[in-house]
Amino acid sequence: MKQAWLELPERSNLFWLNTINWISLRLGRWLSCLLLYPITAYFVIFSFRTRAASRAYLRRVLGRECGWTEVFRHYHTFANTLLDRLYIFAGQDQQLDISMNGVEILDSYVRSGRGCLLVGAHLGSFEIARAVGVLGSGYRIKALVYGEGTPRITEMYRKLNPSLFKDIIYMGSGTESLVGLDQHARQGGIIALLGDRSVRASKRIRCEFFGEQAWFPEAPALLSRILDIPLVLFFCLHLGNGRYEIRFEHLADPPHVGRYRRAAAVHDIMQRYANRLEHYCKLAPYNWFNFYDFWQSDE
Repeated sequence: MKQAWLELPERSNLFWLNTINWISLRLGRWLSCLLLYPITAYFVIFSFRTRAASRAYLRRVLGRECGWTEVFRHYHTFANTLLDRLYIFAGQDQQLDISMNGVEILDSYVRSGRGCLLVGAHLGSFEIARAVGVLGSGYRIKALVYGEGTPRITEMYRKLNPSLFKDIIYMGSGTESLVGLDQHARQGGIIALLGDRSVRASKRIRCEFFGEQAWFPEAPALLSRILDIPLVLFFCLHLGNGRYEIRFEHLADPPHVGRYRRAAAVHDIMQRYANRLEHYCKLAPYNWFNFYDFWQSDE
């Protein structure tokens, strides 16, 4: 069964993508930021399904009914992260103010030669965190992704900096897509993936999230066990006006348990992940960008 997020159409227009790209890189960030307001308004008005999902999420995280103002801010925060990603990929990161918290956790695993599994979410900007790690810190990061939800936008970024896409592994094509990950980790490499979207119904698990049951993928916990590497949580939070904070924290050690306790161990890890994701959503409520019914009850 296809998951809801896979069914969302990409609404971006190639002409306007190229236009905003040209304006951003040649005429300055201030003008691009001004243009984000009418662009955001267009998407808020003409995307009923994602607008409803935004309002449902904001109602949970803010604890009250939300109107157009809150939904607009949610969309606008997302638009800002897409814009800022342009500067990172184009080598103009001086346009942004990016700080890192807890990076010593990452350094310790890299120096030990053990490697680790970075688990993020559609919270803030996964791509900015990955690019900063590769370009700024020199980490060897392989990113596992489930597919292209926005192929036009992704292609625009790829043209800006092809080197940042050579270590992306697209999952879902079978176990052959994971070949070489063990060696990468054993050489102190980092593997990164997002833990808040599932693809295959047989590889997901129910966890409590904002007081209700929601689907989360088992992949982070399963990969940690298979590769025998620890899980490190990371988020790149958008703080407004080009400011970002990348946070790292230890999430869990690989689950060394017998076959009959494996399901419980996987659930425990993913519930821990859901708890921390909820914490960071409350900390930066307009940063979570899953614009679909995350609490769907389909089986």
